[in-house]
Amino acid sequence: MPRTLAAIGGLLLAAFVGAASAQPPKVLFVGNSFTYTRPPALQYNVANVVDLNEANAIAMPLGSDPALPQPWGGVPGIFKALADQAGLEFDVRHSLRGGATLRGHLLNSNPAGWDLRANLALEKWDIVVLQGNSTEAVDRAGGQFAQFDAYVGKLKRFLTVGDAHSYRERDLYAGGSNTLRNLPANPNANPLARLYLYQTWTRPDLTYPAGAPYAGEPIETMAEDLRAAYAQAAINHGGFAGVVPVGEAFVRAVQDGFAQRNPYEPEPRLFDLWWHEDQFHPSAYGAYLSALTFFGAITGIDPASFGADEQAAGDLGIRALHAMQLQRVASAQLRASGYELRTLACLHASPKARGAQPCTR
Repeated sequence: MPRTLAAIGGLLLAAFVGAASAQPPKVLFVGNSFTYTRPPALQYNVANVVDLNEANAIAMPLGSDPALPQPWGGVPGIFKALADQAGLEFDVRHSLRGGATLRGHLLNSNPAGWDLRANLALEKWDIVVLQGNSTEAVDRAGGQFAQFDAYVGKLKRFLTVGDAHSYRERDLYAGGSNTLRNLPANPNANPLARLYLYQTWTRPDLTYPAGAPYAGEPIETMAEDLRAAYAQAAINHGGFAGVVPVGEAFVRAVQDGFAQRNPYEPEPRLFDLWWHEDQFHPSAYGAYLSALTFFGAITGIDPASFGADEQAAGDLGIRALHAMQLQRVASAQLRASGYELRTLACLHASPKARGAQPCTR
């Protein structure tokens, strides 16, 4: 896999840089609140990404949360800002629903009647990111790996093959429903689409409180369970461009001494990757680290190229020092996970530099 990821990164970067006159690649983020995040990232850069569920929220407000108004920007919005600064054009859209599982996106099984499957079939996507529910992939956390794995495969088929077919979940995994599921054809299926799995992160609220599934264990334990689950699903179904190691990047930020290990016992000199109100959604720091990791995985450009004056970090209120720490964490984790990265010196600012130099081509 490492050599495959390296080749993909290099070829993808060459294609983006060398095809300025072509239509920008169409990117779809599929997921839930871990992708749309919380303030201040929640509505970041909404003018430059498309929230495919804004119309659903308007038509069926009972299915939305008035405390989290749409449109959303989140990780896709930050990713778009990073790409624009690097001179790369992407058409970035997202289909996100609070608490949604991968199964829910394909079967439209979330409440309020939001047609999430229609978003999947809306365009011939070049790049698709699939983010499962935060506990969906891990049995110990209350999820069901067998179901998660089955729907990784079903979504891959819908997005890349697109044939109409019927099935019963009992035939896919033990304990599955006997209901006959009828999936329509996807007229925009793209066999060349690059699919990525979004490896999510340890939840402190499932780790530190007494009685939690991972109580008494370090954050590395749940992180390893998530890593293994996403890696196994990618292996089981093959053909994925990669698993984007966001959860491992969270752990690396802690282990490198930049981020708090236990947000319930704050360390004032370290930043908190998790949102202060619930300790499982991403804070601005967590959302920024997620987007940096996606930027490097998808483009093949080293996120540490941005340096001190990166715009999105400043917009989100992240200090230059912390921005560079997060950039280095994303870079190191991507390399450790087998991604080959190209440094763009024109984006780089060293810790001693007054500011990053603008990237010109």
